[in-house]
Amino acid sequence: MKSDFGFTGPEDFRERLAEPVAQSLYDDIRKNNRFQPAGPLFRKKFADLGETEKQFWIEYASGTPEKYSSIGLFPRPYREYCRTCIITGSEIENLISDDLDRFPDEPRTSNRNLLFSELNYFLPASLKKAGLELIRQVEVAEIDLSLMLKIARVVHAGYLHEMTKQASGIPEEKRSEAVGFDDLPHEILQSNVDFAVHLPTRLLAIGYRIRPVRKGFKPRALHLDDMEVETMAKVEHLRWSWEKRLDGWTYGEVKDSRKKRHPCLVPYDELSEGEKEKDRELVRLTPAILRDIRYEAYPVSSGQISKLSYAVKPRSSIHKLLSGTGDLTAGINELAEDSPLIREKLSSIDEKIRLTLSEVEGSYNYARHIQEAFLPDDLDIRECFPESFVLFEPKDIVSGDFYMFDRHDGNVIFALADCTGHGIPAALISTIGYGILDQTVNILKIKDPAEALCNLFSRIHRFLRKDTAVLGVSDDMAIVLCSLNTLTNTLTYSGAGNIVFHVTGGKISGNLSGNSYEGSYRNGRYDFKAKSLQLKLNDSLYICSDGFADQFGGGRHLRYSRKRLRDFLLQICDYPMPEQGDMLFEELERWREDKNCDEDQTDDITIIGIRV
Repeated sequence: MKSDFGFTGPEDFRERLAEPVAQSLYDDIRKNNRFQPAGPLFRKKFADLGETEKQFWIEYASGTPEKYSSIGLFPRPYREYCRTCIITGSEIENLISDDLDRFPDEPRTSNRNLLFSELNYFLPASLKKAGLELIRQVEVAEIDLSLMLKIARVVHAGYLHEMTKQASGIPEEKRSEAVGFDDLPHEILQSNVDFAVHLPTRLLAIGYRIRPVRKGFKPRALHLDDMEVETMAKVEHLRWSWEKRLDGWTYGEVKDSRKKRHPCLVPYDELSEGEKEKDRELVRLTPAILRDIRYEAYPVSSGQISKLSYAVKPRSSIHKLLSGTGDLTAGINELAEDSPLIREKLSSIDEKIRLTLSEVEGSYNYARHIQEAFLPDDLDIRECFPESFVLFEPKDIVSGDFYMFDRHDGNVIFALADCTGHGIPAALISTIGYGILDQTVNILKIKDPAEALCNLFSRIHRFLRKDTAVLGVSDDMAIVLCSLNTLTNTLTYSGAGNIVFHVTGGKISGNLSGNSYEGSYRNGRYDFKAKSLQLKLNDSLYICSDGFADQFGGGRHLRYSRKRLRDFLLQICDYPMPEQGDMLFEELERWREDKNCDEDQTDDITIIGIRV
């Protein structure tokens, strides 16, 4: 049964499942404290009921497929994971009304409305025990299930982030539940997975479907207004409530895990503001998650689809060369229209050029594949910092910039490096640099940023056999390495050459990392200094390579400049982090193409934005 993922039809249900579902319903009603009917109706166990007494329960359960079909739900077998159904309060009221009409005289109890209400809340859980889940066809979206666990990790990171923000008002015993994802109890872990699975459902509630972003297009962060967030939060609370009911939980004034009682099993409008905000914070992660998995939300109205993603224009020299070769060939062919022999020779030369460039492009693309394999996954970054973005724009397919994110014992260690040059040479240095830095942090367990950078430069220069006393560090890379204590929000950082801006209280700092290397080579080793910065809640950090500030454009072949970048970051800093990433990309394109100058991209560009 569980290998078949088709819907379970009425005949099949009546034949195989009606009686076990009926028994489960009867047993749940007997145990329920809220329903204590007068008379002998529930004194016997189900097995001891006579055939006449069982008849109502079996007949009630037999109508399950038709019952749910009337509200667009269908039962189907599940494997290890049972997807939570979402049934609104008004739908429950309609189902109760239908039950009262269907059984006008049964069962004989003084409070038939309450009985049918409880039956409709218990029925999905009884189906789960029988190996069935309830699902709406319209809710099913084609998301790779292998992504669900990654999304679930991000969800839990968002929950921990919200717990930290509300820490002062959270009881000590509640704070003890804030454990890492890998240490979660199975029930909570499954809850996070279920949240991920219902991401399309919450978007459907505000009129969006989702789909993978087409190749050659850049996913753009979806903007959610307050009303849309509130609607999605209500759907999320509804999902959570049914998830609890499917696991046998019922309402109780005080949470009791042993008896499975929970005070939040009430309509959304009856929740405290703090509980509502937890749901809002979780759904606010949606735009960032979609972007990370390269999906886009598009309106059900097809006319607005273009607002949600836009094509990435080719900026690498290889792409431009291929495009320019095609244009040149087309122009020469027009001039040689009357000479078949010239056209034939041109065609042969053009084909050889295209083959050669295609081989080079193929090598670049494979190099990009390798680079993407070792750079942190977007969802891994989101798990470290739920409110963040990474704008990563290589100049020539592969990048001399690289970044790293790791978590160790309550600290997040992250770095941005900019290797000298761009393209393949810089990418080779970035690969070596990332490998040594990863080994420094994860194998040698060096957590102090200054000490880690000393080890990085010593090893990379030894690896490259460079005369470090003569060449110094500036010939290799600019880098900033940071360690954030997530309990105290203390940032320790070291390095220089890359830009670090700090936004707090509506003001933005100058470049905290300095304009020149503070690391120097003395007595056979490098000497970096670490600095500390106490961050406040909702402070923002921006770490930038020099590519954005050095980009030419503006219609007069001017550099964008660090000051202009600093001012623009301050202008957009209150927007959600994913939207800031989009705004920076659009600002870059506007600057390059101002007055139709169409400047080439000057260098690799990376900006990391983080909100505490």
